[in-house]
Amino acid sequence: MKRTIQSRIVAITILGCIVIACGNPKEELFKKYHEIVSSVGPLDDATVVKYVKTMRILRARGIQFEQWLKDHPEGGQEGFDHIEGAIKEGGFPDFATFVKVNAKVAWAWNMAQAEIGMERQKNLNQWAQDSTDQGIALIDEQLRDPSIPEETKAELRKTREQLAAQKETIKNTWDDNKKWADWAMETVGPLTNDEEVAVVKRHESELMEVFTGLSKEELDAIHEYSMPQLNLK
Repeated sequence: MKRTIQSRIVAITILGCIVIACGNPKEELFKKYHEIVSSVGPLDDATVVKYVKTMRILRARGIQFEQWLKDHPEGGQEGFDHIEGAIKEGGFPDFATFVKVNAKVAWAWNMAQAEIGMERQKNLNQWAQDSTDQGIALIDEQLRDPSIPEETKAELRKTREQLAAQKETIKNTWDDNKKWADWAMETVGPLTNDEEVAVVKRHESELMEVFTGLSKEELDAIHEYSMPQLNLK
């Protein structure tokens, strides 16, 4: 699934400026970032609703704006005014405020999606291991059956070894992926907080719509055919 290019560009741009200014010590980096975005206050439901509205306006005008730039290649300031006009129509006072909110949404969104993804992967890992255990248990039951020929049992033992190796591979893959995911989440974590991540999760479907440009029906169709077992409990 595509992530929002706009959100990442803004967030990376802000962080890039901070890195240049402070030589990239982590604590100073995070502190400076929060100083920059603190003027817009905490990310709450009302702000995210306003953000979604603004993103829809910007997306709706996107093609028109691209055509306008082709027709007026010299109109940089007028083009900026056009964008800021859409931002103000969405409820933000100016472009700078929207950029800061956009950055806050981007980091909260990235953390929320990471948490959701890890939870689904954890469910899939557990499902795969449980299914493998069931297969091994069934083979063990057959191996105890005196009526099954020894030749068949020899094949069953080979299959059991394969299933045991498969289970070990599943576990090791999960452990390796989780190690990297935990590191990434620890890196992103200081750029947001649990409250703002929770807000973004409450508005996940609307944000996914404006980030991807797909309708709810299109997104539901994609989810229907994208490994529904990831949601197994």
